[in-house]
Amino acid sequence: MYLIDRKRGSKGAQEQLAVLRRRWPLASPAEPKDAIGAADEIASSIRWSLPYTLGVFASWKMAPPYCQAVPCHDHRVALDGSAAETIDADAKDLATRQLAPLAAHKTAKKATNVAEPAEGKPKPAPAPLTETTGQLRARVRALLLGRTT
Repeated sequence: MYLIDRKRGSKGAQEQLAVLRRRWPLASPAEPKDAIGAADEIASSIRWSLPYTLGVFASWKMAPPYCQAVPCHDHRVALDGSAAETIDADAKDLATRQLAPLAAHKTAKKATNVAEPAEGKPKPAPAPLTETTGQLRARVRALLLGRTT
């Protein structure tokens, strides 16, 4: 049951994060701060299960804006917007490590876009017709009637 709820939370994270932002704008703004320490309080307040709430926050914690914000700040933010506990070095290291593959993916995507021209690949010239109009008609009729020529 725990894993099922957690996966449901991960799938519904985008919609649910919007709910959290409306309810606690200071603790879960569009500019990410960490709210995972408040998971119990959020779960009971919104009547979500704790695994579902953690599933929602799993997506939040792996998002690029969150991973960029963690190394830049010293404290987590409580639901009322006040400074909470200090962000430890392990959390900052994890966020930095998460950014590396995201940056590599972004760089690879840019390289792919630069390698391909904006107009796309040129279309090949059509093959010259070797059949006469009558032969083509006969072949189409045969195909429509289910016969082979």
